[in-house]
Amino acid sequence: MKYRNIISTALAAVLLSGAFAANQTEEQPNVVFILADDMSYDSVSHFNPGIGDMKTPHIDRLAREGLSFSDGHSGSAVCTPTRYGILTGRYCWRTQLKNSVLWTYGRPLIEKERLTVADLMKAQGYQTGIVGKWHLGMDWPGKDGQVANRKIRLSDTTWRKDDGPERVRECEAQIDFTKPIKGPLEHGFDYYFGMDLPNMAPYTWIENDRVQVVPTIPKPEEIYGNAGLMVPGWKLEDVVPGLANRASEWIAEAAEKERPFFLYVPRTSPHTPRAPSKRFRGNSGIYEYADFVMETDWAVGRIVRALEEAGVAENTLVVFSTDNGTSPIVGLEELKEKGVDLNYHLRGYKRLIYEGGHRVPLIMKWPEVIEAGRVSDETVCLNDFMATMADLTGYALPDDAAEDSSSLLPLVRGETAALVDHPGVISHSIAGQFSIRKGGWKLIHPLDSRAKPVLYDLDEDLKETTDLAQSHPELVAELTVLLKQYVERGRSTPGSVQSNFGNQKSWEGTP
Repeated sequence: MKYRNIISTALAAVLLSGAFAANQTEEQPNVVFILADDMSYDSVSHFNPGIGDMKTPHIDRLAREGLSFSDGHSGSAVCTPTRYGILTGRYCWRTQLKNSVLWTYGRPLIEKERLTVADLMKAQGYQTGIVGKWHLGMDWPGKDGQVANRKIRLSDTTWRKDDGPERVRECEAQIDFTKPIKGPLEHGFDYYFGMDLPNMAPYTWIENDRVQVVPTIPKPEEIYGNAGLMVPGWKLEDVVPGLANRASEWIAEAAEKERPFFLYVPRTSPHTPRAPSKRFRGNSGIYEYADFVMETDWAVGRIVRALEEAGVAENTLVVFSTDNGTSPIVGLEELKEKGVDLNYHLRGYKRLIYEGGHRVPLIMKWPEVIEAGRVSDETVCLNDFMATMADLTGYALPDDAAEDSSSLLPLVRGETAALVDHPGVISHSIAGQFSIRKGGWKLIHPLDSRAKPVLYDLDEDLKETTDLAQSHPELVAELTVLLKQYVERGRSTPGSVQSNFGNQKSWEGTP
């Protein structure tokens, strides 16, 4: 608990002494990070001339008025690992979760002693809030006074044909939904509203450390999602507007206070369940998924409008990105037949190691600092958010935190066009496969030790069609060694060697 004790003590001293005077807080910008779910780089109409009628005008406006990264990457091609990386500045495969995601009633993934973005922002005097999908695990209180989900394993789901579903059912039966939950508030957030995730139990709103309404009935099969308890009358169509409205309300409340604020808004859409509200159903003229993307875009606009209405938009850094590429279950070929090409630039989709799995839109708008319409071609990662926030607020990161995070603030401020010392960006698939970038070169390391690495020149071959490994063996060797070093040293940034989970230096998928 070393970080949290230090942080809470320091913050209490600062607040009691009144060290954050008005002139100091006014210099610090507010920060809002909006993270859409399952939405590729090619899902934003500003970037994709082949998107047809599936327009995203509010996200497009952010791009026109801010800084866009053409080569931004999520830390993984699936969501739990990316969320871990955003909040900790560390690749998730350094934890016990080497592949896949957390499932129903998953245990907390962020270690108790690990510093998070919310911790550091809180230590620097910020109000901290999260509105949306957590999906990083919680400790659910048991009727016996113990943690109800203590026996849940990483692979336990409600649908696999093993003993996992029985453990999930036993866990749910033991939960006392009237008692406090340990989740986001344990990791630096002052306020939380949302759910662990919308397609898994419990189907109810959580505010701070309590469910708003105790779920009492089994979810009907006709409602999308895994089996589990639900609040009577729960409607999936209420989730997107409900989260957008609550985020807007929180902004209005926070703006009234003297301290700056940090709001993390991990959206639930356009991930399944695809449930556009009545206002958006049929609006695209394409089909339900496109309607849902357009509602997701509306929700982004709703939050930006809340900043404008509160009079704080000029000195607020708004970050928009997504956790991974588009899921193939949306029907990519069917969309293409209707004039919407979501593989216009990139090969692949969610889950895969190809660019379509992890190259995501990354936009930053900060009217007081960022010149409108700027574009950066630097290869960056969402993990970089934590070091950027530390740089922004003057927080000195300890050596054993944010091990895979580099500050992007010089790019944001326009002080440089290139980050000379940025480490190679690692990507990771749902199966645990690695790739690593150096300049335009991308090496995909095989999961099967009997297979050979694949090398692409993304500057010339963005759709990854031609393997150049045989003609550039020296690059294959160099990038393999670099990947191995990043894994074994417990970090990709400069600093002392750190430990991965269990002091592991090699596992399936690593060099």
